[in-house]
Amino acid sequence: MQSTTEKLAITPDALRMTSGATLPIWTHQVPSFGTFPTLSSDIHSDITVVGGGVAGLTTAYLLSKLGKSVTLLEAREICSGESGRTSAHLMSAIDDRYYEIQTSHGKEAAKHMAEAHSAAIDLIEKIVKDEKIDCDFRRLDGYLFLAPEHTQDVLERELFAAREAGMTVEMTKAPFPQGSVETGNAIRFANQGEYHPTKYMKGVLDACVRNGVKVFTNSKAVSFKEGEECITTTENGSKVTSKHLVMASNLPVNDRVTMYFKMEPYRTYMIAAKVPKGSVRRALYWNTADPYVYARITDGDDDQSDILLVGGEDHYTGQKTDYTERYNNLTKWAKERFPVVESIVSKWSGQVVETVDDIAFLGRNPGSTPNVYIITGDSGTGLTHTTIGAIIINDFVQGKSNRWEKTFDPSRMMTSEKTEFIKHNAHVQSQYLSWVTPGEIKDIEDLKPGCGAVMRKGLTKVACYRDDAGKIHAHSAICTHLAAIVSWNEGEKTFDCPCHGSRFDAYGMVINGPAVSNLAPVDTSKL
Repeated sequence: MQSTTEKLAITPDALRMTSGATLPIWTHQVPSFGTFPTLSSDIHSDITVVGGGVAGLTTAYLLSKLGKSVTLLEAREICSGESGRTSAHLMSAIDDRYYEIQTSHGKEAAKHMAEAHSAAIDLIEKIVKDEKIDCDFRRLDGYLFLAPEHTQDVLERELFAAREAGMTVEMTKAPFPQGSVETGNAIRFANQGEYHPTKYMKGVLDACVRNGVKVFTNSKAVSFKEGEECITTTENGSKVTSKHLVMASNLPVNDRVTMYFKMEPYRTYMIAAKVPKGSVRRALYWNTADPYVYARITDGDDDQSDILLVGGEDHYTGQKTDYTERYNNLTKWAKERFPVVESIVSKWSGQVVETVDDIAFLGRNPGSTPNVYIITGDSGTGLTHTTIGAIIINDFVQGKSNRWEKTFDPSRMMTSEKTEFIKHNAHVQSQYLSWVTPGEIKDIEDLKPGCGAVMRKGLTKVACYRDDAGKIHAHSAICTHLAAIVSWNEGEKTFDCPCHGSRFDAYGMVINGPAVSNLAPVDTSKL
């Protein structure tokens, strides 16, 4: 496999294709998603879908199969967000324990979780077959094994709860290669799945186009008017009027406040390691740690090798700078459990959104008219959660109820997780203290080419980036969502908000919501 450990060229055009400077292995293995126009005139549609990742594409696909007219708006390019940075586990074995869901939400909710995630994998498999998508989809087992700090009773509790939820599980040994440090028991979850995420999204996109979906890229939605008809306005003033509006943009950008007090954005890290062909059993692996470590195998570029994917080391977005240590920790972990590792061929990070009560928010947007929907709070299993969201919304658009709608209802009360809710919002408020702290650099001359930093300038702070040619690019460091101070992410060459997960590229352009507007430019001659 061609090594992809080099960084992406940090230019405005290059950064429209992805959400960071690192390059996932999937990026090099998919044909072009094609060229689509920017929305430049007002149009009408049955449904407007905002977001060109797996959530938006799946939703648009299902609705177009109903014969509905669908318009899909993407702020940058198709698959330029987090969907292309996944590890592509397809799990009905959720990343939060089933016994925890039973405790906080009840046994019926746990059953709904198991049913819904299983149904999501079934639907993905059906779409792959119906649309003849060559994306390496396969069914396989998943193994949950103990982290060093946990004891056997954690597995026993989860085994019992998963069975009660309807899962096919058994206690066994995880199939680590000979020489691994892992030798203990594990729970085997049958009939899980995996695929190549960008090949899958390319196939779904092609099917959407065949079904008549109107796709517009570089068409950032910036304002929304709700009512019997919804009006979505893009950055250049063009409008889409529709009967239904679906926010499928990872973090919804139509609501500046409500949902963000119930969600926590995290960075998660991944390495891709070359191993001899067939030396690691095809399976999904993850442990009970918090944050947990996860692994799987995908095909290499030749007949002699496979690629082992290992991820984890999660932390709050915008609050850690030790990305090299994160990758080193994953490499050490991988070599201890998979001694056949030969070399590291790629490293990257992505963003996941955890909810304070461990279940995604899928359905009608709180406080909106009934024809406005959101898909958010992926909770570490975004590929199945987003597919569940598409299923639920597909039913709602048809005027049907959905068996799982109450469990995933974005309006549900947080009372069962009151402590976590309070802790999360106290954490968010503490980030505003950075308004009064010193900057990361004292003088603009301290900034090296290819690097960024936040510096204090009087009563405010400035996000500064010096490109490889030595030119300074300066913007306000005040996040355009709710005015927190962003911080520089050296690993991805972005400015990240530590409060609600908004992210901006080195040139101040917004690449992750909930922010909609770019960072305000600052006159560099005054620095």
